Amino acid sequence: MRKRGTLDVLRHSRHDWLNRIQLIKANLSLGRLERVNNLIDEIVLEANHESNLTNLHAPTFAEYLITFHWEPRLFSMEYEVIGQPVNLSKVDEMLYKWISSLFTDLENAVNKKADNHLFLSLHVEETEVRFFFDINGILEDTDFLTEWLQTQPDGFSVVLHEITSDESTIQVSYKL
Repeated sequence: MRKRGTLDVLRHSRHDWLNRIQLIKANLSLGRLERVNNLIDEIVLEANHESNLTNLHAPTFAEYLITFHWEPRLFSMEYEVIGQPVNLSKVDEMLYKWISSLFTDLENAVNKKADNHLFLSLHVEETEVRFFFDINGILEDTDFLTEWLQTQPDGFSVVLHEITSDESTIQVSYKL
């Protein structure tokens, strides 16, 4: 993972906030108050999920997900974190390597001109974390996902998977 300096982090964060404020301002000037309220609700929800992610005490893993969109990508990614925080500090580096390897392979498999999107939902419990991946877009290669599912590290188990070239759903559980 790229090591970012404080000024780089502040620059990216400021850019994100300015984009959000401009969206709100534009919708206000058009009199779209319902859209403004929706945007504010989305921002609050995203901030809550970011807070929940950082409360897992897995800084490398959290930083990767939070800053994912700061680099040019072939798919967009959203995440949510549901449940009570647990301390994942002992598996932080392993989770980062696990998820970043999947995302790298996914970048190599998607159609470069398609609108590709990944939604990741983390369900955190005292004894396990469940990862739900919903992938929408065009996968030119689905074999890598099948291989990835078959080579899970210790502690991970594939609960379910449906893989097609335009929509895939995967659920993986990690026992704490």
